[in-house]
Amino acid sequence: MRMEMKRNLITLFFLLTFNTIFGQNLRLSGIFGDGMVIQQGINAPVWGIAMPNTNVKVEFAGFITSAKAGDDGKWMVRMPILDYGGPFEMKVFSRDTIVLKDVVVGEVWLASGQSNMEWRVGAGVGSNTEKEIAGADFPNIRYYNVPRKTSCVPLADIEKQSWNRISPSSVKDLSAVAYFFAKELCLDKKIAVGIINSSWGATSVEAWMSAEMLATHPDFIDKISQMNRDQKAWDLFVKNSIKTDHERDSLARLAQEGIKTKVYAPEYNDAAWKKSNYPVSLESIGLGGYWGLVWFRKNFEIPKEARGKNLKLQLTIMAKDVIIYLNGSEIGRTANPSKQVEYIIPKRLVKIGKNVLAIRMYENWGYAWIGTSDSKAEIISEDQKIEIPLDGEWSSNNTLEPALAQWQGYFNYNTVQYNGRIAPIIPYGIKGVIWYQGENNAGKAYQYRTLFPMMIEDWRIRWGNGYMPFLFVQLANYKAKKAEPSDDNWAELREAQALTLKIPNTGMACAIDIGEANDIHPKNKLDVGKRLYLAARKVAYHEDIIYSGPVYESMKMEGGKIRLKFTSVGGGLVVKDNGILKGFSISGSDHKFHWAEAIVEGNEVVISSLKEPSPVAVRYSWEINPYGNLYNKEGLPAPPFRTDNWKGITE
Repeated sequence: MRMEMKRNLITLFFLLTFNTIFGQNLRLSGIFGDGMVIQQGINAPVWGIAMPNTNVKVEFAGFITSAKAGDDGKWMVRMPILDYGGPFEMKVFSRDTIVLKDVVVGEVWLASGQSNMEWRVGAGVGSNTEKEIAGADFPNIRYYNVPRKTSCVPLADIEKQSWNRISPSSVKDLSAVAYFFAKELCLDKKIAVGIINSSWGATSVEAWMSAEMLATHPDFIDKISQMNRDQKAWDLFVKNSIKTDHERDSLARLAQEGIKTKVYAPEYNDAAWKKSNYPVSLESIGLGGYWGLVWFRKNFEIPKEARGKNLKLQLTIMAKDVIIYLNGSEIGRTANPSKQVEYIIPKRLVKIGKNVLAIRMYENWGYAWIGTSDSKAEIISEDQKIEIPLDGEWSSNNTLEPALAQWQGYFNYNTVQYNGRIAPIIPYGIKGVIWYQGENNAGKAYQYRTLFPMMIEDWRIRWGNGYMPFLFVQLANYKAKKAEPSDDNWAELREAQALTLKIPNTGMACAIDIGEANDIHPKNKLDVGKRLYLAARKVAYHEDIIYSGPVYESMKMEGGKIRLKFTSVGGGLVVKDNGILKGFSISGSDHKFHWAEAIVEGNEVVISSLKEPSPVAVRYSWEINPYGNLYNKEGLPAPPFRTDNWKGITE
């Protein structure tokens, strides 16, 4: 008996040792799991690891498909073409058996890009956020969030995550754009929808491309050849970068230099500080992209009528953290303010005459401001009879507190998103891609003309799925409107996106009218998702519909006027709100643009200006936040365009 026990223990030891050395007998790639969606209409692949040279069978929806693992244990089967249906069980057999439950066949879309695609439903989608979450009961919409992992070399697999059914509790973690797109698709086609979300904020397009493809671009040949492919070194770099990010936040919240020197006190001398007029943004004071602490001061007068009254400060602030002082006394603090904040000023702190408001701001990305062009900064009484404006001159200083580590950016190095978050999910069966990115490349918009199409080609080649549909969102309107026409890198990035439509099976959702001047993350993701789905109906599902607003086609000179023709006019051109047609500028051969008069004549637009008797070029909505209001009767806005090909500011 003891000898038999000993033999069993020895056998168990060798089995455990064997599995430790050679891995689990049978394993699926991390993207496969209970509740997943399999793409219909293709020979969808299933793959994983098994014991070398063993047979693997996949049983699903009444079919059995088999393959043999290679010497390295890798195996892949491609299932028969399947029609929509389910739920089914998927059984994978080798020396072990894996059973996946609640698997359905439907439409699978990859959602990718930067923060506007990453933006979760739970982070807010406007005034209807709570209603949208409460109504999110769609068990046939499932999603998979690809783990946040970067790499300097393509990864073969990812950590296993769960496929989640859409419910009021789970929808909060799904990309809002992807959710609204999937919802439209599910309701329209009465079909199961799978979303694979692989997006990461503040990433450039080159982070999402393979090294092989990126190395074919002349601007990146040397950069790719000089890349360090040591994965251990990369992982250590990432670890240290994350540590630095955490330390920066801790240091920022512990810093006390400004408080120790009583920067907030009325008697503090800020004469040497930088002066600027309200509204004040980090960019406007030369701190675009800055990470750290900045102090602001504002001198103002409180009239004698306010004596003995409680007052209220109203101010629009965007920052990571703020602490606000009045005459040396703290009146409030807010973490992550992103809109108007209000603080009560108790009557005991109300001082007639000269007062000083001081703000200690912690921010990142240089993405912070005090006030906006369309909001008031003021102190008011409870009865609103006293209004004290806080516009005019403000003082700022970013040298008082200890310098903090700037952006580490480990997740935005060339190829690292592709390597860590795209390569390991290829070739999972998908219908196509929805993409929302470009903000990070705006400074090099001309280069984006070539990089973005290369990325699309890269993914199509890797998936081996022909001209799989690739749909993208054109950058939304953002920041303050400009008084006069001018060049802008966001306008040039939008042009680069529109030029990408020359590639077969691509579609663009124009968002030029649903952005927010004060937020690079506009909350209206509902219309973005709907417009992407309109593009899908046309490009992916081949419906004969108008999916875009009026698209510029050609121009004709008519004396001192220019006549423009458009495609995608649908039911006809219209001016939104039946007002005056705006957003057009006109130029002569001197390249100086002036606002122009524009009128709709049938399905054409005629442009003229008294300031330019000999026009040669027209631009429309060629600003970061344009005025344009040209639509078709289908309610879709005309995308920005220009008729000239003059050298831009990013070329």
